[in-house]
Amino acid sequence: MGDQKSLLKILVCDDDPVDRKLVRAYLKQIDDREIVLLEAGDREEIQSALDRGSIDLVFMDLQMPDKSGMEWLAEITHSQAAPVVMLTGLGSEDIAAESIQEGAVGYLSKVGLSRERLETAIDNALIRWRQVQQSRASQEELERLASFDSLTGLYNRRTVLRLLDDQMKRAKRYDETLAVLMVDIDHFKEVNDRYGHLVGDRVLEAVASVLSQSVREVDRVGRYGGEEFLITLPKADVGSAREVGERIRGAVEEGGMTAHHGAVFHVTISVGVAGYRSGEDLLAFVGRADDALYSAKQNGRNRVEVSDQGTTQPNLIPL
Repeated sequence: MGDQKSLLKILVCDDDPVDRKLVRAYLKQIDDREIVLLEAGDREEIQSALDRGSIDLVFMDLQMPDKSGMEWLAEITHSQAAPVVMLTGLGSEDIAAESIQEGAVGYLSKVGLSRERLETAIDNALIRWRQVQQSRASQEELERLASFDSLTGLYNRRTVLRLLDDQMKRAKRYDETLAVLMVDIDHFKEVNDRYGHLVGDRVLEAVASVLSQSVREVDRVGRYGGEEFLITLPKADVGSAREVGERIRGAVEEGGMTAHHGAVFHVTISVGVAGYRSGEDLLAFVGRADDALYSAKQNGRNRVEVSDQGTTQPNLIPL
């Protein structure tokens, strides 16, 4: 059996049926792959083809009715629907440069169009598109690594503080409530000393999972450092925040952890609660939650305490 030809779905967008016919004729001469050709001559036809999806490559004429080729390029590039090669009857270097700057993966003049030039444009566009996708994936991974804690998968300290700062600005602007929970695993050093750091890591992961599953989608959970976690609760007052803290505390207490030798043990957490006060800065806000956490520790651990007028300011990483 011969090698199966690769399938390529191409959308040609051009309001001139003669030009579409020319492109179609050259595409049919390409015999090293199976090409499925879609044609669109106006806005409705283009949108309909894009909505159906699964397009591998778009040839977009610069001059389109109702909506210019550059506008279509910007929209398709933004949605990452497919790679776009711009087509034009003008052989302008300025237009070519602008197209590439706006996200096109290629540029092709209709002047002197041939099967060879069309095939080369397709090959180069697909290679460029793969490079762009790989680069975008690498950038997203770098951003993820810079924002999340590698062990728990939660936001890291710097990121959760930045998100809280944004929420504080919104709460002040719209006169909304906002609360935070500072959470600490009780006697965590004893867990590491008795069962080892690998078990300690599993405890951190388990507690992080309970925290994430116990909050709303709008809430943010971050690993604040070591065995401490910070939870932000936008549009929540102190009373509802305390209820969340109690629910989390109970869920952690009920969960069992298993050591290497099969022994089951339990951990508990202490929680400090603070409600945002308009005009308060980040240091003071988180500091009051930290004060409340300290009170929970002093009062026997495995409990939730609400802040008073404490003024302690924690050692925060600058944003």
